[in-house]
Amino acid sequence: MSETKRQALEKVGLLNTRAGQVHSPLFRRFEFFDAHDKLQVKYEMLRSHEVDKVPISRAAELFGYTRQAYYKIRQAFLKEGLSGLAGKKRGRKGPVTCTPEVVGFLLKEKQRNPELTGRELTERLLAEKGVEVHQRTVEKIVADFSASRRRKKKP
Repeated sequence: MSETKRQALEKVGLLNTRAGQVHSPLFRRFEFFDAHDKLQVKYEMLRSHEVDKVPISRAAELFGYTRQAYYKIRQAFLKEGLSGLAGKKRGRKGPVTCTPEVVGFLLKEKQRNPELTGRELTERLLAEKGVEVHQRTVEKIVADFSASRRRKKKP
């Protein structure tokens, strides 16, 4: 595989780091098939069962996956087509909702009433601003602010 293709696959998260576990004859006989291309490997695994009637356990083994992984991959393909084979990016799925306005609201509420819990602050934020933030996030904001104020007070 060319370095350019490897870099392109890696950049979009489709580099199959387990290429050495792909034992399908297709990937050994034909240059067209690339065991480093995760999307191609997954598609060919599904095709081998659906078209060539290879048993699921054997198909999974030939392509470096478990039987359980086969079912997950198949479900994603049936639900989303080829894009389902690309997998999902990990990490945050959307923008952070803790804008300066949200943080300011939380801190003012906590200053007005220091006895408020994270849960109560979360509920007030939703009720008054229509913003839903996880309770733990609210608790971290308040704790971080309190810690920074304590550091500033020290001579």
